[in-house]
Amino acid sequence: MTRKTLITGIVTGALLAVGGVAAVDSIRYHHRVPPPSLEAQERPLGEFRVDPSWILAGQPVFRGAETVRSPDGRTISGLWACEGPTSFVWHFGHDETVHLIEGEVEVEYLGQRFTISPGDTATFHAGTKAVWHVPQRAVKSYTLHQPSWLVRAWRRLSRLVGGEAAAGGAAPA
Repeated sequence: MTRKTLITGIVTGALLAVGGVAAVDSIRYHHRVPPPSLEAQERPLGEFRVDPSWILAGQPVFRGAETVRSPDGRTISGLWACEGPTSFVWHFGHDETVHLIEGEVEVEYLGQRFTISPGDTATFHAGTKAVWHVPQRAVKSYTLHQPSWLVRAWRRLSRLVGGEAAAGGAAPA
């Protein structure tokens, strides 16, 4: 067997494997994707419970509604509301990007303090936590995304080497 034949075989095998994975992924997507909307669907905000140990002050009322989930389950979007005044620690199990629709939120995250106002967007990484202070009421749109194991490992390594901010800590966008 020549070197050229070996390389051709490896490249052909790799292309077939990638093509097979793409085909399986496409078939799964096709079978799991929700149908197109032919009319509006009501999604009222329902009760949303959090671990009581997260609450630092006040008696918040949380409500939320998942509006869509990707076919692979790794991305979720929805709406969330909090009636304050309250302060709480939020533990991020997924990467989360929020867009504030109503109210105001004062945030302490990765050693930084900032305010999220209507129209503002901020991103928080999985495995981190933030203190949120809601003076009255906050309504946000959110998108959760589960990062791959490689991204999570890279962030852990970066935190060990250079601290939270080195791991790609987010500030408001």
